[in-house]
Amino acid sequence: MTGRSSQSKYDVIIIGGGNTALLTALQANEAGAKVLVLEKAPKQYRGGNGYFTTGIYRIVHNGIEDVKDLIPDLTDEERNLDIPAYSADDFFRDYMRITEDMPDPELTEVLISESTEAIRWMVKKQGLKMELTGLGLSRVDGRLVYNFNMPIQSKGGGAGLSDALYSKIEEKGIELLYDASATKLLVDDVSGRVCGVRVRNKGEMQEIKCKAAILACGGFESNPQWRAQYLGKGWDMVKVRGTRYNMGDGLRMALEIGAQPTGNWSGCHAIFIDADAPQPAIREDTEKTSRRTYNLGIIVNIDGKRFVDEGEDEIVFTYARFGQTVISQPQRIAFQVFDSKIQPILKTLSDYSGAPYTAGDTIEELADKLGIDPECFKQTVKEYNDASKPGGTLDPTRMAGLLQGENRQAQGILPLKSNWAYPMDKPPFYAYPVCCGITFTFGGIKINKRAQVLDNYDNPIPGLYASGEIVGGFFYNNYPGATGLCSGVVFGRIAGANAATD
Repeated sequence: MTGRSSQSKYDVIIIGGGNTALLTALQANEAGAKVLVLEKAPKQYRGGNGYFTTGIYRIVHNGIEDVKDLIPDLTDEERNLDIPAYSADDFFRDYMRITEDMPDPELTEVLISESTEAIRWMVKKQGLKMELTGLGLSRVDGRLVYNFNMPIQSKGGGAGLSDALYSKIEEKGIELLYDASATKLLVDDVSGRVCGVRVRNKGEMQEIKCKAAILACGGFESNPQWRAQYLGKGWDMVKVRGTRYNMGDGLRMALEIGAQPTGNWSGCHAIFIDADAPQPAIREDTEKTSRRTYNLGIIVNIDGKRFVDEGEDEIVFTYARFGQTVISQPQRIAFQVFDSKIQPILKTLSDYSGAPYTAGDTIEELADKLGIDPECFKQTVKEYNDASKPGGTLDPTRMAGLLQGENRQAQGILPLKSNWAYPMDKPPFYAYPVCCGITFTFGGIKINKRAQVLDNYDNPIPGLYASGEIVGGFFYNNYPGATGLCSGVVFGRIAGANAATD
């Protein structure tokens, strides 16, 4: 049922309409609760940030056997793939290394230990479809080869998952209101329990009662005022990759009733995107504007100077942090530059295939077309080439085209290039203009392992739960790729089950 709410009381009200919110609703419904979902956006823009994602999940798995269990409709060729296993220790090591050992240890243990079962629940209990992610999957000498430890993604990516979830919500008769913006959490004066939500429903204010509420409505990345306040100078001018509706309303409502702020409030997930990416982001085209294979080239600013180590680590461990490096550059713009050895690889990737670029037969010609300092750019490329190692074979079977061999480092230049350093010497040369695109914010409210929202003294706020990007304590300074969707389903299930029986 969709439209205006016809009842005044529910067991659980879920604030949010993204993938985490809908999975939370399905779990609460499975636990026997009468559920209402409030989606702030109108129907044509539903789905939150989840709609914009690639739909990849970082989970613990034992390789092809687990993959076959979660994707039963693999082709015969895919069922014979050798897929590297990814253990709980691998997950923990990667997660903590990238986030500087700062995430909440209790929540981290739950996230990792429940990751596989969460996806299995989506597939086996909810009938949602998964597919093999294309990253690391290629054909070499006629043979399908796979080199990636995150093989599972939602069928059709984030958009496919979002559409499938909304169909499940309707199929199960869960009530859903579009264009319904929660403005206040109602709290019982005597017990202090959250007992309802004040809602602006298609412009009309109403109060809807409930036994428990779940906040699953994202962070504040779409709010330029909050971005400048919490992230710092220049952040009000960055582009938003996802939904325009994540204005921090859920955070504001929770903080107003005493929820504890936690996590990295000055941090966020921000990547390089097409400098001409439209605003608001076009839902179907967001991934096409991403520019995440910078490790195979160099990045220069408008002065023609490099400013970041493009090969610092694997892309999944740098892409969410590198976007912010361009904010401090002149005019907040940069250029990813490649030569003709790399261009054929880029054309096979979704984030470069068909992307606008500028080409030049010489570095000077490319500089002139880009409007950057030609002499400085030429000197930058010369110094980089002199420091690089010639030779080596590009291996397209590895994620993002990793080079065969180890320790290909360009030394004696600043910044150095730690990996994938080889001369940029085969014309023509290609440049992709990029800017910073913010995806979601890291700061949020504190929860315990039951997904209960905690007050400033670590006491649960009765009747209030949270899941997804609104929760702080998971990510600090950086983000291990594909962890957010997994966190959303793990703690969405926990929140839904516990709220239903609260």
